[in-house]
Amino acid sequence: MLESQQRGELEDMRVEKNRLQSVVRNQMVAIESLERQLRVASSNNSALQRQQAQLMESVHTLINMVASTTGSPPRTQMWRDCADVYKAGHSVSGLYHIYIGNRTEPVQVYCDMETSGGGWTVFQQRFNGSVDFQRSWQEYKLGFGDVSGEHWLGNEVLHLMTSQAQYSLRVELKDWEGNSAHSQYDRFTLTSERQQYRLYLRGYSGTAGRQSSLTTHGTGFSTRDQDNDNCDHCKCALMLTGGWWFDACGFSNLNGIYYTVGHNIRKLNGIKWHHFRGPSYSLRSTSMMVRPYDF
Repeated sequence: MLESQQRGELEDMRVEKNRLQSVVRNQMVAIESLERQLRVASSNNSALQRQQAQLMESVHTLINMVASTTGSPPRTQMWRDCADVYKAGHSVSGLYHIYIGNRTEPVQVYCDMETSGGGWTVFQQRFNGSVDFQRSWQEYKLGFGDVSGEHWLGNEVLHLMTSQAQYSLRVELKDWEGNSAHSQYDRFTLTSERQQYRLYLRGYSGTAGRQSSLTTHGTGFSTRDQDNDNCDHCKCALMLTGGWWFDACGFSNLNGIYYTVGHNIRKLNGIKWHHFRGPSYSLRSTSMMVRPYDF
């Protein structure tokens, strides 16, 4: 009787063991499937971002087409920057068309509608090294890259935009250890090409150092083929690479060479913001954006 009972319990244990093994196998299959999906999603992340931006742009185009067929003018003609876009009721970050100065052709820009209240027109963005920032004066003047990804909007557009009103500048920074910081300037002005796209800033605040890493007193913009820095016996744009307001040669250069993690230490020609991570640490991602001071 006891032996029969033990055999029954043993059989029950075998059944339970088989059931548990089946559960574990199913779970392992599910985990492997999730890992594959995660790898695919990670590799497609930038592509998905581009698709999202393109879809948003298509929606805006359709809205304008509908507006034009009903006899009312496209509302984008009123938008001179992303602050106008935000005030028109568009609170989602993405691609929009704006009209700057007396230009009849629109400029496509990326609007950041989330950072510090939104309404920011992004003119510089870096996060994966996919775009080469070692460019000529003409390329920095006209802009380059993908507006929905890494890009420089263009010094001429930036000059015309900041001539419309008083603008503020915000610089967003991230290092390779997961730390974020920002620098903000109440007043931001960029002069004309004839005046070397000189930069004037006032009213610094932020978390990326107690003082500004960006020169504030009218430093000219320099590229490898046009030297406007304040270094008498050197060419900062050649030594430190990229186009920037170098001074002599200065505490910052967010358009330097993009170095990946592990290779970003002791790099004087990398993406530098001195008062955040020091003189030779190359950052992971940066974003520069402007918004009207009275937003």
